[in-house]
Amino acid sequence: MHELRHAYDTHLRGHLPSPSQTGAVHLRDPYLDGARLVRTHYGTHGVVDHGPLPTRTDLPALVARQRDRFDAHSEPAQWLTHAHDPPALAEALDAAGFTPGPERSVLVAELDDLPTTQPPPDERLRENDRVSARAVRRLAAGSGPHRRPLAEHEADGSAFENRTLTLVNGAHVRAASWATLRTGTPFVVLEGMTAPRPEFLGEWARHASSGRVLPLWWVWTQAESRLMSAEVDPAAQPDLLELLLASGFHQVTTVRTHTWTPDGTPAATRPVTELNDDPEHDDLWDRFTNRFFFAPSATVFPGIVEPTPSVTWSVRAVAGDPERLAELNRVMRRALAASVPEGEHLYSLDWQHVGRRYDPRRVGGEEQPRHPAHTVPDGDYYINLARDLRLGTFGHPWEHGEGTLCVFGQELLTESEGDLHRLLGPPLRRDGQWAD
Repeated sequence: MHELRHAYDTHLRGHLPSPSQTGAVHLRDPYLDGARLVRTHYGTHGVVDHGPLPTRTDLPALVARQRDRFDAHSEPAQWLTHAHDPPALAEALDAAGFTPGPERSVLVAELDDLPTTQPPPDERLRENDRVSARAVRRLAAGSGPHRRPLAEHEADGSAFENRTLTLVNGAHVRAASWATLRTGTPFVVLEGMTAPRPEFLGEWARHASSGRVLPLWWVWTQAESRLMSAEVDPAAQPDLLELLLASGFHQVTTVRTHTWTPDGTPAATRPVTELNDDPEHDDLWDRFTNRFFFAPSATVFPGIVEPTPSVTWSVRAVAGDPERLAELNRVMRRALAASVPEGEHLYSLDWQHVGRRYDPRRVGGEEQPRHPAHTVPDGDYYINLARDLRLGTFGHPWEHGEGTLCVFGQELLTESEGDLHRLLGPPLRRDGQWAD
């Protein structure tokens, strides 16, 4: 058990996710030398996780620094403490206004030790899809508590590190489980299981080690993971705890979540949301295509029927110049944010790729996620839109050699046209008509 806890402390605690979770920011404390502490801002809440802290750490100051950063963003904070952390840490959290939650068992297993259990003849395992997603969410909401809610797991976006399995009988979903591969560590983390079904455990192990190679599982197979961790509330989920212990898991420690609530009102959604297999994404593309007669082609231009008002420029003046390209992106991101009222979300679409919905005032700044909007096409069409299509940009990757940028909507043109003329020169077209 000591070796398993050492692996857990070394690899999972204070782990810096790579890649970053969608809409989240993961930061190290700059004043805490030699310790793995990660403060994560999700926009809706924040989490502090860390490995063993240096003996002489000023714990009250450390706690206050993290709490103040969450307070600046009006984010409720969660701080994870373990049974083998110094008691003074819990005392510092209590003094800073954090409230401890119930104690959960931390379990670790060798993947090779997990049993392979086949589903009954009338059931089968499959990866979550559109057909079962709604039923899986209902099961997840009505079960638990889970190490990490399914809603948060899905909010991380389409990262290959996140997988969800369902156990189905025909069209009926019997149970679901979701897990995350911790890239750069030997661990897979069991995030949730709606019912204690051993069939999930063998399937996770098979995909995470040397099992079959399918495109969706390629990242898992290449990771060569050898351990799996889980957290269980013994009082709320005794059956799941019993299953895991009987399947090769060992309890290595316990953990509590200490919570703190700011005075301000937290945001309801992350600053950026991926629209992967999302009806909103499909609807937006359909409406854009029908409204602007979008016709992708490498030889037929301009690609859309440009509306009134609109202005279209060649991007040749900035092509191949990283500094000028970055300035063009900054200009358009500022203009997009200034063109919509506070609280309105915008959409960044990338043809044949995952789209994103974002709050333009909560991205691109200090302790904020990267801005998802891009202006200059790089081989695909880049499109930025308001939901009602009243304003936006359309980047064509092939027109005029290096590509073109069409900006439409009076509010957006008012905010951007002067800067675009300075960066890109005279426009090619106005309102779809070639300029003199």
